[in-house]
Amino acid sequence: MSWRGVGPSFTSTWTASIVSVEQLRLGISPDVPLAVQQWQGLVAVNYPARAQGVKRLDTVTEARAKCPDIRFVHVATFTDNSPPAYHTSPSATTHKVSLDEYRRASRKIMDVVKRLCPTMSKASIDEAYLDVTEIVKDSILLDLERGQLEWASSEEAAWANDARMASDVISESALVLPVPVVRWITISRKGKEREPVNEPLPGATEFGILVGDVPPATYSWSDLQLKYAAKYANHVRDVIFRELGYRCSAGIAHNKLLAKIGSAQNKPSLQTVFLQSEVESFMHALPLTSLPSLGGKLGALVEAAFDAHTAGDIMPYTVEQLAFKLGHDQALLVFNKCRAIDNSEVVDRNEPQSLSSTKNFMRYPISSLAKLERWISMNSADLWMRTSEEWELRRRWPRSLTIGYTTDGVGARSRTVPFPSRSVQSLRHSPEAIIAAARACLEKIAAGNGMGRDGGSRAGLFPLISFSLTAKALQRELANVSMMEKWLASKPVVSQAVADVEAHMPVGVTSTDNKEEDE
Repeated sequence: MSWRGVGPSFTSTWTASIVSVEQLRLGISPDVPLAVQQWQGLVAVNYPARAQGVKRLDTVTEARAKCPDIRFVHVATFTDNSPPAYHTSPSATTHKVSLDEYRRASRKIMDVVKRLCPTMSKASIDEAYLDVTEIVKDSILLDLERGQLEWASSEEAAWANDARMASDVISESALVLPVPVVRWITISRKGKEREPVNEPLPGATEFGILVGDVPPATYSWSDLQLKYAAKYANHVRDVIFRELGYRCSAGIAHNKLLAKIGSAQNKPSLQTVFLQSEVESFMHALPLTSLPSLGGKLGALVEAAFDAHTAGDIMPYTVEQLAFKLGHDQALLVFNKCRAIDNSEVVDRNEPQSLSSTKNFMRYPISSLAKLERWISMNSADLWMRTSEEWELRRRWPRSLTIGYTTDGVGARSRTVPFPSRSVQSLRHSPEAIIAAARACLEKIAAGNGMGRDGGSRAGLFPLISFSLTAKALQRELANVSMMEKWLASKPVVSQAVADVEAHMPVGVTSTDNKEEDE
């Protein structure tokens, strides 16, 4: 049964991923204020530090003034003479940031999640969506067979406001079943309500924090699904912590939008459950800028155009009324977000579409190719490590190399050249082939603007304020076929044998994890 907004979904967020990696690596207690810095700015802050007012993007000086006992750790960096390491005094003028440690940690977590819930989608380096419809359905059917479901009396069922039937939940159209009782606070054998453990928050239950004023028992098939989903979310979070040591928050709801909102409600290590009956009142009070996609310019535009501050302020407007000031596409997005409407499916996009390495020179623009040379080498080495890792993991290799460059006063431009083939023997052991391809392309760009290798003219490539190398068009290599068959496969007429091989090759999908933090 595919997920269509009927079955439960949940989002799990690995809390402050970069900070968690460093806490585990250094053996620092999660109760100690800690921030991860990149140069003089903070890129990640743990919750004890946030409690004292420290924020992401604060400077080191500002953070220390707010929290004198805070500890800092700089992200790993590398140079043209050293591999990625935790250097004591890295400089933006000589070092490049390496995120490899965090990518490796993310992969380990995603592997655990994928093992426990095959229908999952990686949303970012520290977040994933899980569709547990099938898992929940199987669990409900099993408890139904065992006689462990509790049914509502006719009086209780009269209170149920749920259009979802048993056939929608367990795919048994021939079954005619009563409304289930969904108990959120477990009744002990002595007939007493069991208190939630270590969760002294309003709405706290052993299944998570319930949004709104929810009674101890509800009567709904959709709520039953959410209860089973919450149970499984607890299991997934427990396994991640037990095997890897990372704490997670989670949101459990009937669509991805609410699940994502829920995962942010009770960080760092609790989960939030959205019952359908509580969604409308919650959304009425939710600040517009707390909605995904409305935290930036679009949210500010909506606030200004409609004098709105919460999602509830937008609910009286129709799509047509919103479109008058926002345009149809943005109006439809805002209309749906404010009503928690989201019919998107959980789709696995775990394979990256491209791999990038970027360096910014906003503070110290580069004035010549000679000065750019070290960064060509370092970005190429970074990209080589990532493409080599992609080859080892998925046997995929890029076909094109895009060189992006932004010149002061001109804007962003790019040029694409073929990516060096893996058949180049040296590429298996060093990034020299990538360095040569990038260097040759940049020399042609510079020469095209009437500049030599040491040119410093302000008319073309320089002063350079941003530079990137991106590997694109990643393709899987044909396995267990001869060089002749590979050659034939590239021709218009393909032999049946090669066609059969291609037909059984898995198809890659895209991922949002394809960019590096700006430096």
